[in-house]
Amino acid sequence: MATDTATTTTERPEGFWDGVTHAYIPSREVRAPDSLRLHRDAATDIDPITYEVVRHGLWNANAEHVRVIENLAVSPITVEIRDFQPCILTEDAELLYYGPCLQYMAGLLDVQTRYVMEHRGERVRDGDMWLCNDPIVGTAHQPDVGLMCPVFVDDELFCWAANISHQNDIGGTVPGSFCPNAMDAFWDPPSYPPFKMVSGGQIDPDMEALYRRCSRTPENLSLDLRATIAGNLAAKARILSLVDKYGTAVVKGVMRRILDASQRAFEEALEHIPDGTFSERLIQEVSMTGDRGTYPVQTTIRKQGRTLTFDNRGTAPQAGAINVGFAAWRGAILGAINVLMLADQLGCVGGAVRNCVFDPEPGTITAPDWGAAVSPAGVYATETAISTSQGALTKMLLTSRDETMRNRALTADGAQWGCHFTAGTNQRGDYYVGGMGDNMLGATGATWRRDGEFANGHWWIPEGRGPNVERYESDWPILYLFRREHADSGGAGRFRAGNGGEIAYVAHRGEAGLGLYTVEAIPKTMGTFGGGFGSICVTRVIKGSELRARHAAGELPQDVSALGGEELALAGKGPAMMLTEDDVLYWNWCSPGGYGDPLTRDAELVAADVASGAVTRDGARRDYGAVLDDAGAVDAEATARERERRLQARLAEAGRPVDALAAPRASGGGEESIGDAYVIDRAARTLGCARCGTTLGDLGGDPKAGMAMVQRPLADLAPDWPDVGHFVDDDVVWREFACPGCGVRLAAEVAYPAEPPFTELRID
Repeated sequence: MATDTATTTTERPEGFWDGVTHAYIPSREVRAPDSLRLHRDAATDIDPITYEVVRHGLWNANAEHVRVIENLAVSPITVEIRDFQPCILTEDAELLYYGPCLQYMAGLLDVQTRYVMEHRGERVRDGDMWLCNDPIVGTAHQPDVGLMCPVFVDDELFCWAANISHQNDIGGTVPGSFCPNAMDAFWDPPSYPPFKMVSGGQIDPDMEALYRRCSRTPENLSLDLRATIAGNLAAKARILSLVDKYGTAVVKGVMRRILDASQRAFEEALEHIPDGTFSERLIQEVSMTGDRGTYPVQTTIRKQGRTLTFDNRGTAPQAGAINVGFAAWRGAILGAINVLMLADQLGCVGGAVRNCVFDPEPGTITAPDWGAAVSPAGVYATETAISTSQGALTKMLLTSRDETMRNRALTADGAQWGCHFTAGTNQRGDYYVGGMGDNMLGATGATWRRDGEFANGHWWIPEGRGPNVERYESDWPILYLFRREHADSGGAGRFRAGNGGEIAYVAHRGEAGLGLYTVEAIPKTMGTFGGGFGSICVTRVIKGSELRARHAAGELPQDVSALGGEELALAGKGPAMMLTEDDVLYWNWCSPGGYGDPLTRDAELVAADVASGAVTRDGARRDYGAVLDDAGAVDAEATARERERRLQARLAEAGRPVDALAAPRASGGGEESIGDAYVIDRAARTLGCARCGTTLGDLGGDPKAGMAMVQRPLADLAPDWPDVGHFVDDDVVWREFACPGCGVRLAAEVAYPAEPPFTELRID
């Protein structure tokens, strides 16, 4: 059957999305050459037991694929944190099963595989594997390398096994291949459109030599290549064993039924969601080393019946090194759909893709044309695509009348990937590239009914794993001072996000050059319906510290600010620097955003947060308006007075003062609502505040238009907030939008001072 891997609604000339000048977006019809014979015969009458056995057999082929790669790969980024993803695709490249690793990666492989079919199809043979790391064809950035293996039965292409794996170093101007100084693609590592790495079951030595040539760690590259080849072969063998046992028609029939079930599940979910438009936006800062600009990134979902259309309008033109390939933006969306909407489909998102339309603007940060630098995308840009896609999808899910689907909505994950890359000679005299993956410990966002948690991973990496500190210290010349929960960092809200983490370390018994780090001043992770922003990424470097003397005295300092020395004033995406053993480094990873106004959080929960160390006493008062006594117990009366005072002050500051706040309304039950933020009155065609019932405007309009708005400098977010003027020249502010009746915050955004409010949802 013809598949719709990724369609576009905007009329453009035939061949515009070609994967040469512009991103590759396949047409609706598979355009494989006639010489590539595709297996189409599929049984329709399959008994339920056989269906389940074969279905789980296919899933187990994917699971074995994961285990083979993690057992054979050598790069820490693969072995330690599972920065890879396998999948199985049908003969015409529909996504059958994702693996349980990095979700957005599998959403790249169907695009790459379609490209191979349509542009290399006459040369696809049994025993081949095709390698690709070209972001214009279909990857996030050059270190993410796809390997596609056709599976033939009786000279017909039956299906594909494929994987994509992050490589330790594939070239470029900075060790680790994340190049924040890249002015364009020619500063990045090489981009390889699909070529045949394995032919007739043998690695092509000339192509492997070409592939290895630019890498600083070529042995790692070759060993990881063999791990991914072995993974494909393991999956291929499993699939063929199912074919041998049950026959081609039955296995193909099961594949068809799995995809049809995925499509039905997706359509059933959409039936409970009203038509409307849902958007998320953030502002990136500093496009490359030396830049001082700012750049909006936006994802919008238009839901109409059983179709979702995704666009990136509002996103800035491609700039510097903060771009990410279109396929990764699309993969971020599909990963969110897979986990948040189709969790019961065992990783089959291909059926849902049939009901999705992707309509990007070419030449933008999330759909760059050829020539744009993309190599640092895994730190600066892929996560912005994931976070904005998730934020928009969460708003849509919170409109669902299906309680199960509504409960899956999750506030946006961190929109930047905090990490450090160091390189040099390790304690054994060997060259190393050290990409620190501690961020894999992660945190989860909040739902509309519960808090997120610290260090339980990222929703988009279900089997992600935090690295072992001892492993890093044994491989690289570093010594950790601490790795711990970062108090007060989780997005505040009625339900708060899990905290991020923070790390301090020193160079130890070897050479370390810091090539990649993140320091910023604009919050990029949005909260949902009034929830607070997630934390920003901070790097600190203290030169000439007293740490060694403190260690010699038997101390283990835990406060980097008390170590003396000189703290460097770092620039965003700053230049590389060499470290000495007296230099202390600090970095943190971002938290997700919060849900709902923090001033409406149960004060007893705030007290419990303080008792656990997740929130400080200062944070309890500042962010939540919670007043605690000396023993840490809630002073209920003082808290109620403090919160009422702040709600009224918020409305007065917005020019909408009230003598008394509107009282909470009585809910009749069964009403149509959006989370617990908005209530919909279809008869009156209005949208109102769910807390007090105040009407905010007509249904179909922007609810922010009826709210009280306060605009503040970013410095007001926290006492130690960095000066945004140190990093960028543009003036950027934050805004809160409150119900004019009860003063409760229903939205917050980062914006330019003179621009109108950002429209984040409209209900048809």
